[in-house]
Amino acid sequence: MDGLPAAQLPQARVCHLAHGRLRLKIPEKRRDEAFFEAVRQQLSRDGIKRVEVNPLTASVLVQFQDPGAPFAERALNNDLFEVDFDALAAAVEPPPAVTEQAAQAFAQADATVRHWTGNAADLRSAIFLALIAGGIYQLLRGNIAAPAATLLWYAGATLRLWDVAPLPNGGAHPASEAMAGD
Repeated sequence: MDGLPAAQLPQARVCHLAHGRLRLKIPEKRRDEAFFEAVRQQLSRDGIKRVEVNPLTASVLVQFQDPGAPFAERALNNDLFEVDFDALAAAVEPPPAVTEQAAQAFAQADATVRHWTGNAADLRSAIFLALIAGGIYQLLRGNIAAPAATLLWYAGATLRLWDVAPLPNGGAHPASEAMAGD
């Protein structure tokens, strides 16, 4: 199939990009079986495990070995379609870090506890009370070593009793001042 001039090449939209897999949609060529067969043949080369095309959905699925050079180079230099890699880079946003996700979940749970209690309690105080209760329960069961000590330690950490770092305003934490006075 002869290539089109660069100005007339259909735009390929990246729908999915994961390690070793790329799905493109080329809506302008929907149902054009000859076009998609040419795409399959042109992309089925070294470094490409498999190319699946579906003219009815205007979809191209490429499975490749090296996520870098081979496909990107071939896609940029093909004479069948254009891929807007700048739009892809702008659209692909890295997922938030696990710590950020945990902080968001904690904030949502805190807002829920505050709503349920009419701002009388927050999630930190609920966790503190649960850990104190768990620690006392473990003490009463005779589990004095690890479980009780661990739960009580976590309860203290929830109240930041063990923090010795200076506060943001430059002052020392009250717990560290109390420990220094002992």
